[in-house]
Amino acid sequence: MAAQHGPGHRGRWAMDSFVYSTLDARDRATRQWDPGLAEIRPPGPRLGRALHYAARENWRSAQAVLHHALEDPAERRQAHYLLWEVCQVLGEPEVAVANLAEALRQQPLTSRYSPQPRRRVLALAAPGDFQANLPLGALLDAVDIELHTLWLTDVEAVLRDPIAWCGPLPDFDCIFITIAEDVRHRRLLEAADLLAAALGGPVINRGSRIAALSRLGVAELLQGLPDAVVPAQRLLARAALDDAAALAWPSIIRPEESHAGRGLARLADPAALRSYLAGNATTHYYLAPFIDYRSADGYWRKYRIIFVDGRPFPYHMAIHDDWTIWYYNSRMDLDPWKRREEAAFLADLAAVFPAPALRALEAIGARSGLDYVGLDCGLMPDGRLLVFEVETGMIVHGWDRPSLYPYKRASVQAIITAVEAMLDRRVADWPGG
Repeated sequence: MAAQHGPGHRGRWAMDSFVYSTLDARDRATRQWDPGLAEIRPPGPRLGRALHYAARENWRSAQAVLHHALEDPAERRQAHYLLWEVCQVLGEPEVAVANLAEALRQQPLTSRYSPQPRRRVLALAAPGDFQANLPLGALLDAVDIELHTLWLTDVEAVLRDPIAWCGPLPDFDCIFITIAEDVRHRRLLEAADLLAAALGGPVINRGSRIAALSRLGVAELLQGLPDAVVPAQRLLARAALDDAAALAWPSIIRPEESHAGRGLARLADPAALRSYLAGNATTHYYLAPFIDYRSADGYWRKYRIIFVDGRPFPYHMAIHDDWTIWYYNSRMDLDPWKRREEAAFLADLAAVFPAPALRALEAIGARSGLDYVGLDCGLMPDGRLLVFEVETGMIVHGWDRPSLYPYKRASVQAIITAVEAMLDRRVADWPGG
């Protein structure tokens, strides 16, 4: 589950925001269903000031104004929802999730309206932080795609009677399950599949296939690919780690529920393991062999690929002098040579990836069985693909500064266009579509 809204995305809030949908008055003229389900009002004076501060990345001021907005019943729900976003940017995830729960307490549906919707999408989402779901609102064009997000706030009620739980919904053309893989989401993904089947219509990304993307699941799914290196994964209870003599060194360790590098460490020996466990209270950990895939110039390169209907699209690459590499810590903004290399990768994937890696991409797209899925990977010196993570929560957005990253616009648009075309195909292929 790696939407990766890390420090590199501190300047943006979730674009499927309940509050975001209030910014265009034309939205409200398009409603053709009971407005009491998810009433959206124009932002009042305090909410408007909060949006003003947030747009300028003055997050503390936005937070303070939103706390005052909670005193107004007309702004309370919107304020709670925006506090969910703002508090995460400020590094307060528990407070953020509590605000989301308040926003959804009476109504688990939020909506982003379009003035002239060409397509209406119903997203099924897990209440949680930014890592919990694919941020679909960043991927789908707000101009002509209307997005309704149904948050599965009571998984057991959904499993008992999905239709009774969700009640009446606005019209939609397809269902997109945005819940990312996580050990804590297993029942939610089961409930999402059940609800989608009960509602009817084409479904993008089945929950059962998303659930198969655990680290162990990916290692099993991609086992035997001749053109890829898929590190073996072991999920061990804390007590089993006491027998350090049975482990290989060096190893990579992370908590079972970890994503986006939280709790990730490289262990050189048993002493390093003991020190690591002393600072971590998790009960289960993933262990994998550490693989040195550095390029000849001594830098580490990490590539992100997005598959749409099995076809790979390059999204970004990161270059760093340390093995713990993510886009936000690689500081691509500081080095023009890194951006030139990323631009070449985005312009022509086949010119950068050798034949073995391209064959591996084709196989991974086919084996995943998902309509939309992301891959983080590296390249081995012999041209094979090194698999880091396969999952559906990887964010795609067009928020990077055009002055620094003018080459990104075309690659992002290619993914957006492919996703919209995929939605159109699924709707057209559905009986009666």
